Amino acid sequence: MMGHPIWRLTRGGNVLVGASTVFVGALMVKTTFTETEMILVALHSVCVATFMGAWNAFNDVQDHEADALNHPERPIPSGELTLMQAKAVGRAAFLLSIVSLLSAMTVAALYSDDVVAWLPSIGIWFVAFLLMFHYEMVVPASFMLKHKGLSGNIAISLLVGIVIVFGAASVTGIWTPLVWIVALVAMLVNAAREIVKDIEDEMGDSDRETLPMKVGPERARGMAQLLILASLLPLVFPYARGILPMGLLITQTPVMFMLVTIKPRLYRGEDHAAQRSLRLAMLLGLGGFLASVLIAS
Repeated sequence: MMGHPIWRLTRGGNVLVGASTVFVGALMVKTTFTETEMILVALHSVCVATFMGAWNAFNDVQDHEADALNHPERPIPSGELTLMQAKAVGRAAFLLSIVSLLSAMTVAALYSDDVVAWLPSIGIWFVAFLLMFHYEMVVPASFMLKHKGLSGNIAISLLVGIVIVFGAASVTGIWTPLVWIVALVAMLVNAAREIVKDIEDEMGDSDRETLPMKVGPERARGMAQLLILASLLPLVFPYARGILPMGLLITQTPVMFMLVTIKPRLYRGEDHAAQRSLRLAMLLGLGGFLASVLIAS
């Protein structure tokens, strides 16, 4: 496999996407930033990147036995990293996320004109932490959502949406309607992708009760398709309601085309190709919204 084991453990590519999504969330609020706002957005971005890296590392620690069957190329089952080393990477990344949040808090307190409006960032981070705890941790206090099918898929997808809202909060724009619409699109598409990934990994997920295990792979694919169709409504809504110029709906044609063409792949049982297409569709959708905002501004 290409790439350093730590890069692959933390899923560096996904981490970079998550970090850039913070900027997308901020740009849904405003397209020009003061110097202080730029620093705050950057610190929020680092906070998200390190938080995601920590979660991904902890996920691989928890899944190392299942990954030996489903993904033997992963750093732990392949022997490139020990469990102790992976745990250390996760803890270090999690600490950096806290430091980044505290640094943003300090900058906001010293230089921001509206500190109170920035405070939701702290609440959003704690919501993300609770999602991680109740998803990954196998302890009596945890809901252990990872082992509970659809609720686990929803938890992961909520985190995706939260990143966008977190970016908006960095520039005190948490209540901007467009932010929540964009977050909803990302959540619905990602929820479909999580279901398809569970279908793909069904053979090795002996320690989990995933949605495909409960209802069967065909019904799970049907639920994924419903989520894909549902995502088209908030995708079009900002243009139909005048939040964004209707003419700029053209920027969303690539993602709409891709979402429609995923159905035949699911019908043929091409789960790996479908989940990768869903990931690309989510990125294209975010790119479409970003292009629309920048053109309209």
